[in-house]
Amino acid sequence: MGEKVLFIDNRERSGLEDLVKKYCDKKGLKYQTRQNMITDYAFGSVGIESKSMADYMNSLYSGHLEHQLQNLDDNYNQGILLVWGTVDKYVADAKKGGRKIPYARAWSGFIGSLARWAVDYDVSIITLSDRSSAARFICKRFEKHGTIGGASTYRVMRRTNSEDMRMDVLRGAGCSEAIAERLLDQHGSIIEIAGLTGKELMKIEGVGKVRAQKILTVLSSEEPVPNEKVKMTRA
Repeated sequence: MGEKVLFIDNRERSGLEDLVKKYCDKKGLKYQTRQNMITDYAFGSVGIESKSMADYMNSLYSGHLEHQLQNLDDNYNQGILLVWGTVDKYVADAKKGGRKIPYARAWSGFIGSLARWAVDYDVSIITLSDRSSAARFICKRFEKHGTIGGASTYRVMRRTNSEDMRMDVLRGAGCSEAIAERLLDQHGSIIEIAGLTGKELMKIEGVGKVRAQKILTVLSSEEPVPNEKVKMTRA
């Protein structure tokens, strides 16, 4: 049986590859850089496409990511999409660069897209908080060469809570399933709902002052909204 080798695409320039090489050196694991690989990292029947959160969000609408995921699905028995970074930091960095991106819109776009990939492609989806964690995951996965690292350590997305991610976003904003359905029936999209006033929201059956306040806070905030930040006082 030949020696295990981790192959790294020579076009990988996110800084992650340097950490991966560092961890491999520390563990005595063998790696090689190759030109024009199908994916960023590969070993055996495993292919890993890695994306920083900013890279992931920016590539959502170009169609390039779908092409990469299709390649993973077609060419590897075990394809992994590895996304590192947080939506919080992505929104904060965008704000520093002069772009205002509502947190709820970024979060719903991120979760919705992951749900779609999990359904459309036979790939595992791993999300990690930072580059260092991503590098460790790749090396541990390579070292074990069999199973995705401990399920309690890495978040793997396979399925969503419902067939309509808009419903999940609204339920996360404090709506029951029935209220979410009424909102979507009358207004059609999350963006349109986020643009409503409190009085307009309160025209929906089951939405009072408190619920309207929570919906607006969650859907329109440009910052993360911890549960305790939304005061649920009675109308």
